[in-house]
Parts: sequence; structure tokens; C-alpha cells
Amino acid sequence: MLRALLFDLDGTLIDTAPEIAHALNRTLQWLGRPAVVPERVRGWIGDGARALLDKALGERSSDTTWEHFSYEYAAACGQASRLYPGTREMLERMSARGVKLAVLTNKEARFAHKLLTLHDITGHFDLLVAGDSLAVRKPDPAVVAYALDALQVGPSEAAFVGDSVTDVRTARAAGVRAWVVTHGYPNGEFGGVDSPDAYIGRFSDFDPEFADDSPAMATIY
Repeated sequence: MLRALLFDLDGTLIDTAPEIAHALNRTLQWLGRPAVVPERVRGWIGDGARALLDKALGERSSDTTWEHFSYEYAAACGQASRLYPGTREMLERMSARGVKLAVLTNKEARFAHKLLTLHDITGHFDLLVAGDSLAVRKPDPAVVAYALDALQVGPSEAAFVGDSVTDVRTARAAGVRAWVVTHGYPNGEFGGVDSPDAYIGRFSDFDPEFADDSPAMATIY
């Protein structure tokens, strides 16, 4: 029986790429560097905001540059992002069923909290584990283990819903089911050991109980 759903944030519940690209390009402009297109930024999302900045710079960012980017992103956060279709209704259905819900993201806590609050979905979640909540971050299985312990559920009673190869690897290492949305920022190819147990085509009529009976790699609608 499924008792908990663990969700990635960026690319899974919320499309954040437009505002991240805006904050990044404001920072690049401040540094006298050329802007990058949003599609390229999408490929850098998934390891946290500072890691994204480092990828854009091609080197470790200085604390001063990170502070500037943080200022820009704090201002942009929640302004141009959007919930993926059906997200709010899906969370309401899962909450009504008594399923425990958590967000496991590599995004820094201050940005994750702001996103959830501005999109008015904070109340649906029992737990947020951000990129700076623990000494480790995804794909380390300790992130999932921490969440399961806090929610008081076992690995067999949970599934991790994400959009990337990192999320699949996190789920696999922690011994929970790995489900992947067909939108988002994959950051790699799904296949072999990185194959999810199922794909979620739409949140609007997503039913995790159906997923339990689905063959591996089936699309859940």
C-alpha cells in the first residue's frame, strides 16, 4: 500500500526555468558576460541554484557572485514560474486520501519555501528536504531515508516522483519506486539502470494505486 509520495520540485511540480534564466542572465550581465538562452538553462537545473550558477560560469562561483545571483533569484522567484497542469488538484486528491507528501529538492531552502508559498501549495506537504537541509543531497539515498523516517513510512510504502535521471538514481539507491513525469528537465537519458518504474503522463488524473499495478515503464495517465 502506498502511504507516501516524495516529489522533486523544479521540473516536476513547477516549471521554474523562465525565472531562473532571468536571474542568471541578470547576473551574467552584471559580470559583463553574454546571456544564455532559456533552453540551455533548463539543462543546468537539478543540482541546486549555486551548482547551476557554477555550470553557467564554467567554474566555481565566488561568494560575491553567488550573493548577487541569490539577490536576483530571490527577486524573480515565483514571478514567472508556473505549476504544471493538474498539480494543485493532484496534491488535493492525495491529501484527501491521507497520503503523506514531501518535497525533496536540491534547491536551497529559502528559494524552495518561497516557491511553494507563492504558488500556494505549502499546506499540502508534510515535509520539505532542501539542498541545504542535510549534509548530503540527491542522489544520496540518505535524503530519502531522512524523509521516510520523518514521515514514519517504509521504502515499500513510498514512491519518488521526479523528472530526471538524478531522481531515478535517488529512488533506486533508497529502495523506493521511481516514477518520472514526461515534462520537466531530464538531464540525461532514461534507460538501463536509469529506467524508471513508470512514467506519469498527466497529473490531472494521476492515480498512484493504478501505478502499483502497472508494468514497469508503462505510462500512467
